[in-house]
Amino acid sequence: MSLSLVRNAAIAATIAAAVSAQGVNCRLLSTVNPLTGATASRNNYAGMWGVVVNGRELAILPARSGTFVYDCTDPANPVLLGSVPGSAPATGYYWREATSLGTYVYTSSEHQNVQAIDVSVTPPVLANTFGGRGHSIAMDAGTRRLWVNGGALNGARIYDVAASVTNPPLLTSYTGAYVHECFPDNGYCYLGQISAGNFRILDTSAFPTLTILSTVATPGGDTHNCWTNKDATLLVTTDENLGGCLTFYDITLKTAPIQLSTWCSPAGATVHDAFIKGKVVLFSSYTAGFYAVDMSEPANPRLIASYDTNVRTGNGYTGCWGCYPFQPSGAVYLADMENGLFVVEPTCGVPVQYGTGTAGTGAKTPAVDYAGGFAQVGRATFQLECTDMAPSAPLVLFIGTASASVPVFGVNLNVDLTLPYLQVLASANAQGRFNVNVPIPMQGAAGATIYAQVVTLDAGGPQGLAASQGFRVTICP
Repeated sequence: MSLSLVRNAAIAATIAAAVSAQGVNCRLLSTVNPLTGATASRNNYAGMWGVVVNGRELAILPARSGTFVYDCTDPANPVLLGSVPGSAPATGYYWREATSLGTYVYTSSEHQNVQAIDVSVTPPVLANTFGGRGHSIAMDAGTRRLWVNGGALNGARIYDVAASVTNPPLLTSYTGAYVHECFPDNGYCYLGQISAGNFRILDTSAFPTLTILSTVATPGGDTHNCWTNKDATLLVTTDENLGGCLTFYDITLKTAPIQLSTWCSPAGATVHDAFIKGKVVLFSSYTAGFYAVDMSEPANPRLIASYDTNVRTGNGYTGCWGCYPFQPSGAVYLADMENGLFVVEPTCGVPVQYGTGTAGTGAKTPAVDYAGGFAQVGRATFQLECTDMAPSAPLVLFIGTASASVPVFGVNLNVDLTLPYLQVLASANAQGRFNVNVPIPMQGAAGATIYAQVVTLDAGGPQGLAASQGFRVTICP
């Protein structure tokens, strides 16, 4: 079926897949399958991505014959906005990945050059095709550089999207080893060098000079992808060998990463693409579907939630290929290789940041997250962690039972103070951090939701205040 012939009826929910799928602390919101009739277990879909355009949450579903774009602002009712055909042969090639910058989505394939797709219009349109073939693709949003990995070059080619969003010039290439996937961020690039069986950390701060800081063999010897936490002190890798696992590293010292722990699928499935969001790593895992794992104590990772998109079992390369967990709503997009797009939502344990924060000194916006293990009944070590505040700044941490959106004194209050709440008066430490223990009782807590926000005195903020977004998390059984 060509993309141009797809009708709305073709994206009806895949009933068989939904009935057979199972979730733990995770619910299915919707599923659509625009290319029905897969002739093999792994020939229709691959990567998964998401963007926000004019307040709308869009799902980007790369497929064998092109790229589908869905409006998932109502995650229970995805709306097909359009599709952009690829130039692959009639049989297609399902290894298609995506990334984005602003309102442009970039897709890579080992059968065609990079496509730049404008998703600010409906239907989305192909703006240009440029560069060469690539197995995967990644955007460094801070520098507006696009990394195209593997494919024609084997290493990586870096393009200057700052110069042109639709026809970026080639800046330089990395040829040190085959790059399967990479994560470029904040002056570094973390390479998954699957053929060499290791990850490599590059210093890109003196670009175009790429300086190798460290190269570390991963336990499975098939290093697929890498991702770091916000402050680049922790890194997770995936090994794409049969039954391969996650591995966590302390990368505070980039020249000497320290392995901390591994986590393997309880079903024996192979891990694939992993992403870190706050204190949680969320990832696709082929025949097991989707997992969310707590990494707040990285030496002791814990399973929070899972959702299986496919009836297949074992450790083979079928089932859930792609995962995108960064939409503001908290919805997670999954790409099942046979069954298309799944929109799921962890029902507990995985926090959501909501509302508006207010930046202070140095344009830093305070943040609230958790520590000490995810929110679960009986977790005596559970903490609320406030970061990114001015050093030694006085603060008030509001802990409530409902959200709000109330502008006051130049900030937005995101916790409802008309209902019962707690407030903690304290000061940040010299690093602009503050933690408070919030023990979760054994009885009566499951299903309750914690809302929190920190407000600080900060001369760099409007009216001398800075504030975080709201933080909410539901307590798991």
